[in-house]
Amino acid sequence: MDNSISIVNKGDLSYLGNAFKKAETEGKLNIVYLGGSITQGCNASTEDKRYVDQSFAWWKEKFPAADIAMFNAGIGATTSQFGAARAPEHVLSRKPDVVFVEFSVNDDDTELFKETYESLIRRLLSAESVKAVVMINNLFYDDGRNAQRVHNEIGLHYDLPIVSIKNYAWPLVESGDIDPEVYTDDNLHPTDIGHTMIADLIKGLLELNYEAYKNGEEFGSKPALADKITKCRFEDAVIYRNTNCTPVLDGFTADTHKAEQFCDPFKDGWTGSAKGASVTFEAEGSILMLQWRRTVRQPAPVAYAIIDGSEDSKVRLDANFEETWGDLCCLTTLTENAAKGVSHKVKVVIEEEGTANDFMVISLIAADK
Repeated sequence: MDNSISIVNKGDLSYLGNAFKKAETEGKLNIVYLGGSITQGCNASTEDKRYVDQSFAWWKEKFPAADIAMFNAGIGATTSQFGAARAPEHVLSRKPDVVFVEFSVNDDDTELFKETYESLIRRLLSAESVKAVVMINNLFYDDGRNAQRVHNEIGLHYDLPIVSIKNYAWPLVESGDIDPEVYTDDNLHPTDIGHTMIADLIKGLLELNYEAYKNGEEFGSKPALADKITKCRFEDAVIYRNTNCTPVLDGFTADTHKAEQFCDPFKDGWTGSAKGASVTFEAEGSILMLQWRRTVRQPAPVAYAIIDGSEDSKVRLDANFEETWGDLCCLTTLTENAAKGVSHKVKVVIEEEGTANDFMVISLIAADK
């Protein structure tokens, strides 16, 4: 099959064209990959086999004299809802010129993730350093599902470069022309061969834009930010951890351990174990979200979150995780309807103790101030 079927949209050349121009004229470029476990490199045998590293090699080959840096901001089991909140710290702080975004298998095909995805895209495009955002649509190989319908509606609206792994791979799986077990051993995370396929399709999109650039196709400065399609309420999301806030602790303690890897999300939060132990935050925003750990080490505690002391807002948080692949960084929306412009109290209380693990609050995230 022709690889070009994976190219959903070449995108306005003003995006990647300005990145190519900077690499040639200034001799430097910063690239960040933002996404979930596939971007993190899950199931690749070595780092150089990850699609991130293989597609990044294209830039080094095209601009051998340039100083081109890459950072992998992939964190497994995370969505664009968290991505929009962590973009300033994990992506924009590195002053990237190009950002690749991959959340199509972690997001669902819903209006919520259409909004969180647009919030993320706008946050990236609004940054002065960012010249281009490139979208990647991965897929589940057992049924072809992903969120590219809503994601690509956003991408096409902003005329971004978009490459769909699904558009290429899924017809081959359905026809029996490829064995999905060659490309993935769990119907999701790529093998080395699967990572190479993703990288090759990304290179095809980059090559198409590069050829237009070298052939003298006209382009200008980065396009002005288009009008919003959704409310984009997550565009101003702020993460509160023990590094930037001091909640009231009663039986909880701040977690100060140093994670060995960037992709470890279980850090800089608070832990407690005794029944009745609590942590209480104050934050502004109509949308209040809690990151907390669900664990395979059981029995684990059960807690609840309550906003402004109202029993109507009570949300149960069961830390017992029934999967076997590892602990989950869970992001739970506590409310989308809190009053704007005022401070709210968010209290997390342990109601059932667990003997195998503590209850971990990773962060509070507030949006739509």
